[in-house]
Amino acid sequence: MERCCTGGEPGLLQQVSHFWSMLDDLCEKQPEVYRSFIEKQMKNGEELRKAPELHSSVRADMLEPNKGFLYVNICTWKRVPAAESRDKPLPMCEHMKKNLIQVISSTCAEPQQPQYQLEVKPDINGAPCSLCLTVELPKVCSMSECQLSVSKSDILLEVEEVYHLLLEFPKTINEDTASAIFKKKERKLIVTADIL
Repeated sequence: MERCCTGGEPGLLQQVSHFWSMLDDLCEKQPEVYRSFIEKQMKNGEELRKAPELHSSVRADMLEPNKGFLYVNICTWKRVPAAESRDKPLPMCEHMKKNLIQVISSTCAEPQQPQYQLEVKPDINGAPCSLCLTVELPKVCSMSECQLSVSKSDILLEVEEVYHLLLEFPKTINEDTASAIFKKKERKLIVTADIL
């Protein structure tokens, strides 16, 4: 078995060298025991290297010093030892004390009005026939994220905490003929309706 030890304390290097020698002996004299030992160590190491698993998430409104949201993720993690009792806090390893809390956003952004284009399409005789509204939604991935409400005189489009558009139509429409299509590649919502 090939091994290399560089740097570090001389006592530590001696311990590592002794450990390798023991593993070499075990590999030569008892290969099954050696294989079992290595597999167990690999399995334990795999468990310790796993990322924390999300259990639940809590969102709180922050009022001071600035308005915003505070998100707290509650996780389980194999690297954190179980508490001895409910009264005792969890022990914390020295190397785990840094960067335990990550600030994602400290401000509460208002939903923005997306860019849009509203066209009145004429019929063969040139009279207003239908409306076509095209809305640019670059932060939206699917139609399911959009809340859409169409009436005879206006349209309300909302994407929670991202977009808000309330638009009055220049002509009264037949709301029963309204239809909406979301083009995923272009990230555009197209709403059409017949004019009364």
